[in-house]
Amino acid sequence: MKTRITFALAAVLLGLGAAGCSSSGGTTPPGAEPRPFDGVVHYDEQQRVALHDAEEGLVAACMRGRGFEYRPQALGTGDHRVDANPYGLLTTAQATDDGFGVISTELNLKPVADPNQDHASDQAWKDALLGTEAHRVTVDLPDRQQFFYNGDSCLTQAGDALYGPDYYRLFNTFQVLSSKVVTGVQADGRFTAAEGRWRDCMTAAHQPAAHLGDPVATIDQRVKQDGGDPGRTHELIGGELALARTSARCQSQAGLTDAVTQAQTDIERTVLGSDRPQLDRLWTLRRQALARTSRPTTGP
Repeated sequence: MKTRITFALAAVLLGLGAAGCSSSGGTTPPGAEPRPFDGVVHYDEQQRVALHDAEEGLVAACMRGRGFEYRPQALGTGDHRVDANPYGLLTTAQATDDGFGVISTELNLKPVADPNQDHASDQAWKDALLGTEAHRVTVDLPDRQQFFYNGDSCLTQAGDALYGPDYYRLFNTFQVLSSKVVTGVQADGRFTAAEGRWRDCMTAAHQPAAHLGDPVATIDQRVKQDGGDPGRTHELIGGELALARTSARCQSQAGLTDAVTQAQTDIERTVLGSDRPQLDRLWTLRRQALARTSRPTTGP
């Protein structure tokens, strides 16, 4: 059911920024682009599908126990931008294979059919799935942010069974802290100096851009203008790949990855403070959840 996806992935968050959501799923391997806290708050697509399917099965079992039918819903796939680096870093291999992931996402992302649409008007069914406000729990997060969940919902019961009862507090805490790290790095002099060198390189390549996100915005705009014309698809793809390769080459020449790595190391230390045990606990819960899906995982 669409309500299930919305509730699980979005509605529990109150005002969280998205910057910390895009990071790799484990200890950063040699040669990989840096991510806050080694990417503890991000799962790759294979992991997302495995976890989603496992959780959907637990939701269905909970609903059966309450006398309701629930048909597990597939997770939409094909969104290549979900795994984009939060700093906008791009390797030459990534650029050559998929550009910025904009057009491939447009071509591959498909809507997921709602197998529970016939229950949309059944309030008792929705209360069992989503819970009720009478059992709402609000949890405080860093920087005066919050998230909430309904303790009587099958969503909560399934999530606790898969991830552990403290997982979402820790996950959302490190969403906030990851966002703080990204913001801090982007304001750090080492990053801004490297971005300036990248900017000069892009200008010399006749692809002027002020910030790392500008080339992606350029492709977005082209897709909005011409993406509905099948005759322009090949041209759009070629343009994205060429611009992405230029950006990746300029990033390499500017030393952006080294600048981010150095700044992130310092800023993470400040942001993390005394919360290292919480980070370790989140990694443990993450590994345990992935193990329950019989999928491999890595981490510190």
